[in-house]
Amino acid sequence: MTPFYNEISMLTKSKILEALSEVVDPEIGLNIVELGMVRDIKVEDGVVKILIALTVPSCPLANTIKSDVEKNVKKLNGVKAVSVETTSMSKEELDRLKEKLQQKFGKKAATTGIEKLDKKNIAHIIAVVSGKGGVGKSSVSALLATELRRMGYEVGVLDADVTGPSIAKLFNLTDRPRISQNGILPPTTKSGIKAISVNLLLDDPEQAVVWRGPIVSNVIKQLYSEVDWGDLHFLIIDLPPGTSDAPLTVYQSIPIDGVVVVSTPQDLALMIVAKAVNMARSIKVPVLGLIENMGYLICPHCGGKINLFGEPKGEKAAKKFNIPFLGVIPLDPKMTELADKGLIEDYQSIGFTEVANNFKNNVLKSLVDVSPLSWKKP
Repeated sequence: MTPFYNEISMLTKSKILEALSEVVDPEIGLNIVELGMVRDIKVEDGVVKILIALTVPSCPLANTIKSDVEKNVKKLNGVKAVSVETTSMSKEELDRLKEKLQQKFGKKAATTGIEKLDKKNIAHIIAVVSGKGGVGKSSVSALLATELRRMGYEVGVLDADVTGPSIAKLFNLTDRPRISQNGILPPTTKSGIKAISVNLLLDDPEQAVVWRGPIVSNVIKQLYSEVDWGDLHFLIIDLPPGTSDAPLTVYQSIPIDGVVVVSTPQDLALMIVAKAVNMARSIKVPVLGLIENMGYLICPHCGGKINLFGEPKGEKAAKKFNIPFLGVIPLDPKMTELADKGLIEDYQSIGFTEVANNFKNNVLKSLVDVSPLSWKKP
């Protein structure tokens, strides 16, 4: 009886592995069996217990993988319940996986998200994030880059919002990037900011980018790694909203120094800001500060402040998250007008000057000293 029971058990495990081969790691784009992530399978009286070894500890997409595992295994006949636990791969397992990926993809294996890309000649990389769309994150990214440029720094901007790019429009960039022996040469704005966006690579800037997560992730890594940024003091990365594949790719693959979070006064926006902060912290990415955008409108008649979206809540939220509050940016029709014309570099206001000074005094001082007068390699 025992050999017969073992044979049935092994057959069941074989079927389970077959079902698990349909579960794809969202970051790498290959199935978890092929990646060696299935550490253990136990079957007893129709109850299946599975241990999955993640490539990254505390991976925010762990729940997605667990859900996909449960869904696929529950489809099998005879399965009463599924229990999925996760652990993380050891260094030896990661080395074996890296070698396997190199054999499969060659040099492209470096873009699978298993290891961070080289920092190049970039002193500091800062990502601008938000928990939801519509908070003006791209405008804040452009304004921060512009202010850093005014301070005398060499600055670049990477538009990582692949499916909703805005940076090229904000800076009035339309020319296709040129190619050099060192990679793609990013176009330069009128003030000297280097910028790259997927819109500059499309035949039609209004063409919809309909790509799945793994493709978007690889494009973001290519926009960073295959661009000849030259010597930069700062690279600002404009991230897409949310806590999905694209932000995760930047956090895990690009050697960023930290993130600046953008919110608006609405309670809904602040609630989702918590998700963005918690995601960054779960992957050990420093949160450098919070900026509240569209905090108020200056009345054109009396000069008073009108709180269109309610009382500003950014400072209170920053205290709750224990991060620096970098100030409030007003809702300014002039900025909207300049942004629509691609002239965002011309925008200046007392409101944003305060934010820029707080950014300089809080964020820049928390990083390694970088002089705007002479280039210092990291």
